[in-house]
Amino acid sequence: MTRAGRLRPPILLAAAAVLALIAAAILHYVHEVRTARRDTPALVAAAREKCGTALDPADLTPEREAILLAVEDPAFRRHRGVDLETPGAGMTTITQGLVKLLYYPRGFRPGIAKIRQTLIAQHALDALVSKQEQLRLYLNAAYFGHQDGRAVHGFADAARTYFGKRFASLNDDEYLALVAMSIGPNELKPGTPANAARVERIRRYLAGELRPAGLLDVGYEGRKRGSPAEEAMVAVLRLITMWRP
Repeated sequence: MTRAGRLRPPILLAAAAVLALIAAAILHYVHEVRTARRDTPALVAAAREKCGTALDPADLTPEREAILLAVEDPAFRRHRGVDLETPGAGMTTITQGLVKLLYYPRGFRPGIAKIRQTLIAQHALDALVSKQEQLRLYLNAAYFGHQDGRAVHGFADAARTYFGKRFASLNDDEYLALVAMSIGPNELKPGTPANAARVERIRRYLAGELRPAGLLDVGYEGRKRGSPAEEAMVAVLRLITMWRP
């Protein structure tokens, strides 16, 4: 037997093992998406009951809604739950952020869970829940850090906690300070130098003085690429979002 002939069986076995793993992964995620679609109405109803409906998208002026979406999810009205192309969007849309809150009751840990989160965002939550309802959930359920040992959720709660005001009474600076918290709620609390610095960068971004250089440039600092691990994850997510379960 030639050397090539001796090598062929191990190579074929390895290829078969890889294909089997891929098939198992596909079946697993098909099941996860189907389960998520089944559970979505109940999870959304439970979130409404838990977080309340203190705020409605109509409580945002058009200007404030535009600011929120420009910073948090620029393509929110256009994407299908996931946006891996828009500069400055980062790897988590509003829809994906809601998936963390609704479908991960024990908490979301970055890493391989990002695949499930992304597929559920695209094929369950965004497919079954309107953009207006997603925005309503976000306004009332978004995480704004811990204060005095208590988790702060929703813009109304954040307005009371950090400014002692009703949401409708916030001035533009206070509202922007809350929007600025999204990428690091516990590190970017209003009144801190970090929050003030991010607010200033957001102002410059909204004025057109700063432009995100790439998908992961959420700080508008000219970051064209992320770390190798981040870029690898983006590549994986781009691949799986082409899949139709």
